[in-house]
Amino acid sequence: MKLSYSMKRISDLLDWIMVRVVFIGIVGMIISITLQIIFRVFFSALVWTEEAARYLLIWSSFLGATLAYKRKMHIAVTFGVEQLPRKLKKVVMLLSIVLSMFFFGVCAYYGLELIKMQIFQLSPALRLPMKYVYLGIPLSFAIMFIHGLAFLFEMLTKHGEVEV
Repeated sequence: MKLSYSMKRISDLLDWIMVRVVFIGIVGMIISITLQIIFRVFFSALVWTEEAARYLLIWSSFLGATLAYKRKMHIAVTFGVEQLPRKLKKVVMLLSIVLSMFFFGVCAYYGLELIKMQIFQLSPALRLPMKYVYLGIPLSFAIMFIHGLAFLFEMLTKHGEVEV
């Protein structure tokens, strides 16, 4: 019970942080694109704004996926599961979470492998090490893995209705 509570607290804290990080990323992207438009129309174009907007979009998308997973807002086909008896529904949901966690773990691992391959590459305009751009991939999947653990512990310790 204590482990379930701890995992939920960690998951909730990560979600709280990610909401703010994604918000800052989207605001940064809006500012970058606005600067790009203003400078292109009235002055000479800035070379770094498009690249900054692209990398902020990548980070916001991957970290935004963690927000959707935490809130169970990713697309799902549930009409078959909803018709199952309560105990079988719980087994199917547990299996779904475990398979998702396996996928998140594999993606996090290969995301780290991708970083290792890009360790010395720099982005063209910002001269930013690409390992920081690619870091959003394993980070987001690791966070979704933690959310999955919290869901798993919650389902294993919860007595009552299964939420699909």
